[in-house]
Amino acid sequence: MMMMSSGASDNGLSTPAEVEALADQLSAFADTLHARLAIEAATIGAMPATGAKSAARARRREQLAAMLDAEQVLRQRANSLYQDAAGAVVATLGQPQQEVLRLTAAAEEKIRKITLLGDATGLVAGLVALAGGVLLRQPTAVVAALEVIRTQVRAVKAGLPPKK
Repeated sequence: MMMMSSGASDNGLSTPAEVEALADQLSAFADTLHARLAIEAATIGAMPATGAKSAARARRREQLAAMLDAEQVLRQRANSLYQDAAGAVVATLGQPQQEVLRLTAAAEEKIRKITLLGDATGLVAGLVALAGGVLLRQPTAVVAALEVIRTQVRAVKAGLPPKK
């Protein structure tokens, strides 16, 4: 993960370079998520299609489809951040850039280690919300998304089910 230092450490996402650093991490997260989803797809494919396990297989397929959709949204938002980094500056965030990057890196690490796909849902939703808040230049949405990511990282770390 690329961690960059910034002169505006008390106000992250306040320069185009900081927005691009976030886009870099969101893209890396999407790559990690894609690899995790490929493992999940192989696991689902190996499950019996009939019997008692068929309902579990159907549920996991639904989760997989939803996560693939979320991955695409995340990639689109990261690409939008790259394209409009200057316009996507969040001037009044009030969160240090290092904290924004630390949280996205922690989320990526949790995806790499996660056992149940459902546990990833909150992390992915938080990152999608973060990217959306930055694109819309809404500091309150960004701060709320960062709190969701913090909560989900702690929940996954503790082995608790994610809050829905």
